[in-house]
Amino acid sequence: MKSSISVLLAAATTAAFVSTADAVPAYGDPGKSPVAYPMDCARAKDKTRCEALNKDIAACKNKTDDEWRECMRRPAPAASVAPPKQRDCTKARNQERCEAHNAALDACKDKTTRAAHRKCMAGQLPASGAR
Repeated sequence: MKSSISVLLAAATTAAFVSTADAVPAYGDPGKSPVAYPMDCARAKDKTRCEALNKDIAACKNKTDDEWRECMRRPAPAASVAPPKQRDCTKARNQERCEAHNAALDACKDKTTRAAHRKCMAGQLPASGAR
């Protein structure tokens, strides 16, 4: 009696593993390209980057393996932002620092991306010492 239960249990276990192995698709077929689906840009934080990724996904859909990875790793375009507004220095505690900041804003107003603006501002403003 014990041997028939153990044989039955072994057969059930084997059948379970065989059925799950058939249900799992083979990964990494050499002829298939990776599957990437377009993103919903309505809920994305950076809409410009989302749209650029969707264009890359559409352009790279017929490539495979390393070609697909190289195609998808293009730099995304930087989003342009409006420069910040100047401060009102009439009520500032440190008039010189406020005026220096406004002068730096004037010098960096042609920078359209956030990263370029920050880099320009860092070069324009004097390094602040220990407080």
